[in-house]
Amino acid sequence: MTQLLYIGPGMGAGTLILIFAIAALVLFAFGYIIWLKVKSLFKNKK
Repeated sequence: MTQLLYIGPGMGAGTLILIFAIAALVLFAFGYIIWLKVKSLFKNKK
C-alpha cells in the first residue's frame, strides 16, 4: 500500500514551479494595477 502513496520527485518539483508561477502572476497583476494608477496620476497632472 505504501507504494501507491509515493508521488515521486517530479510531482514535488512541478508543484513548487506552479506555486512560484501563481505567486509571480499575482505580483505582476498588483504591479500592473499600481502602474496604471501612477500613470493616470501623472497624466491628470498636466
